Parts: sequence; C-alpha cells; structure tokens
Amino acid sequence: MKYALPLFCVAALALATPASAQLKPVTREEIAIGSQQYLPSLQSQGGPFLRDAALQAYVDKVGQRLAKASEFPDLPYAFTVINNGELNAWALPGGKIAINRGLLLVMEDEAQLAAVLAHEISHVTRRHAMRMRKKSQTVGLIGALAGIAIGSKAPQYSDLAMKGAGLAVYGTQANYSRDHELQADSVSMKLMSAAGYDPMAAVEIQQIFLQQSQGRSSGGLQALFASHPPSQARVDANRKRLAQLPAGGERGKPAYAAATATLRADKPAFDALQEAIAAYGKADFATALSRSERAIALQPKEGLAWEMKGQSQYKLGRKSDSLAAFGKAATLSPGFFRPLLLRGLVHQDLGKLTEAESDLLASRKILPTQIAAYQLGEISRQRGRREAAIGYYREAAQGGGEIGEAAKRRLLEL
Repeated sequence: MKYALPLFCVAALALATPASAQLKPVTREEIAIGSQQYLPSLQSQGGPFLRDAALQAYVDKVGQRLAKASEFPDLPYAFTVINNGELNAWALPGGKIAINRGLLLVMEDEAQLAAVLAHEISHVTRRHAMRMRKKSQTVGLIGALAGIAIGSKAPQYSDLAMKGAGLAVYGTQANYSRDHELQADSVSMKLMSAAGYDPMAAVEIQQIFLQQSQGRSSGGLQALFASHPPSQARVDANRKRLAQLPAGGERGKPAYAAATATLRADKPAFDALQEAIAAYGKADFATALSRSERAIALQPKEGLAWEMKGQSQYKLGRKSDSLAAFGKAATLSPGFFRPLLLRGLVHQDLGKLTEAESDLLASRKILPTQIAAYQLGEISRQRGRREAAIGYYREAAQGGGEIGEAAKRRLLEL
C-alpha cells in the first residue's frame, strides 16, 4: 500500500442539481454537512500544515477576501492549507475549503491562488457538490469516513502497522460535470474581478492544468484532474469571459512570494520526502529510509518525514526504531491521528497491549478509523473485556471489507 493519502477522503454530499438551476441559498443542512466532515477530511489527507502559521493566515485572508465578494458572503467559510504534496484543492458544502501545500508551490502569485479559491467558492455557492448526496447516503459513516484496507482476510495481521496507514474509500470531491466546471469558471472569474484580482490568472491556471493533463507532468495532478477535469474548451471559454470583464486587477506577486518563502525554502526536503514515498510504494524500503532521512536532515521538523522513516524502519524489521520515529512524528504533528495509529499498531505487534491501547484510543479521539476499532476489539478480547470487544467489533464490522468480515467472525465467536 502506498504511504501517501492524497487522493482519498470523505466524499462531498448532496442532491443532483443542474448547473443551470436557479441560484438557491445554501441551506443549514449543507453547512452542517461541511462542518461535520471538514476536520475528518483534513485529517485523512495529511492534516493542516501546522509548521507555517503565517502561510495558513495568508491563504485564509485571500479566501475571506473572495468570500466577502461572493454570492453568499455570510457563510462560515474556512480555508486551510493541508500538509500534502499532491496538487489539489477541494470544497465541502457550506464553505469549507482546503488547498494542498503542493499546489501552492506551482503557482506564481496571489491572483493565481485567488483563481483556485474562487473556483472552489463557486462550487459551494452554486451547490454543485450536492449532486452526490443520494449516493453517499447509502454509505455508513465509518465505512465512508475511515475504511482502511489491510490486504489479509485473517483476523491476525503480521504486517498490520504499515497496511493500516491508508484511508481509501471515496474521492475528496464530487467529480464535477462539464457544466458545473464551466459554471464555476464563469462565476469565479466574476468573483475575482469583484474582489479586485486580475481574472487573467484563471486563464493561466487552466492552461497550466491542461498542459499537465496532456502528459507533460501529470503525476502530481491526478486528484485535481479527477475532480476538476481540464480541457481546451475551458481555457477558450475563460478567454472569452476575460474579454467581458474589466481589464487588469491585482496580481500580488511580492505578497505571494513572501507568504510562500518558507514553503519554497523547504522544497528540497519535500522533494526528498516524495522520493521516499515513491520508493516505499515500489517496496524499496532501504531507499525509502535513506530518502526520508535526507528529508529530515533538510527539515527536521517535518512530521511526515519522521512518519515515513518509521514506516520504512518497520518494513526493514527495525520495529523498536520505528516506534521512536512515530513518536517523533506525533510530537511534531500534534492533533494528527496517523502517527498515533501507526505507533499503536506497532506496539500491538510487539505485544505491548497497554501502550497499544493508549495510542489507538488517542488516535480515535482525533479520527475514528475502522482499523483502530478492530484492534481495540482484539485487545479487549485478549484482556477478557467481552462487552467492550463486542462494541468495537460491531463498529469495525460497519466498515465492510476485509476488516469488517474479520470483525463479524469475531462477533460470531463471542
């Protein structure tokens, strides 16, 4: 299983609505859905990028400036940078929006950032994500939110720690229709102009994405392509809209350069981390370890690099060393569930049930996961806590898949 989680998270929810439908106010239900799903969505993609509070504040400032000029300025908008190297941005109903640090590194100025955020705001105000509601309503919460593949049907898993690291059920966003994308492009360009930004940046962004999608360098944009498919028609349509809008507007290149300076300084460390992730995905664990150590040498405060080091060490049989690496990752990424989950799974693999239970419970307070529920059931069963074990197994069984089947077998035994 690959280490990174860039392509997976909670699906956006709602009813199918034609892009041409009359503009309707965003409902309280939509706001509640977005608010409920936002933190789990951020968690399952890497967590907020906590090392650069100034960057978070800058992106939120740009987003809020656009939000005030939007069709529904009073929504509880939130804009967060995710600690994820993939090139993607997404929105949930009601105004909850996120952008990956990886996407910030390919943009050149504030106007291009505004183009991306305005596009996501437009999906929110035009309620495009709501078309997925009927499908998502058929999925149980734990299955949709935190199903984890483990690759084994047996109730005991010797390689559980590493295979328990991935959340993989639905894409972050709905795969918007062509009409929805064209409408969001149109609305967002008007929004950019109203907020004082140069809408030419929207044309530039689409040109970049189209070039990437045509094979020049598409690997890092898979998630973005899935939810926001680029096309020459979109570029052409944006150019036509540009001619109908007031010329000029703010570009904000110096401000963007200053806001992303730390992020860009850390790019060599992020590149080394991506190399480690790629090597791990190819089962080249020695290289994954060396590249993660390189990333740590370049930026010792990056929790994902320590987490990658721990995963590589585990694969190389250095389980005790991996515990220390996961512990460092947990310290550097407070409030992020995954290092705690991984450390708990390794503790369990080593027979340290007290430590395992503590870590798994801590991870669940941040993000409930199917694998944590199942393993807490295992620990409770081993310790003779039958009722507690049944509760955990029932929860895990709701997620389906191999873990769900293993949980059902445990329930039959009990």
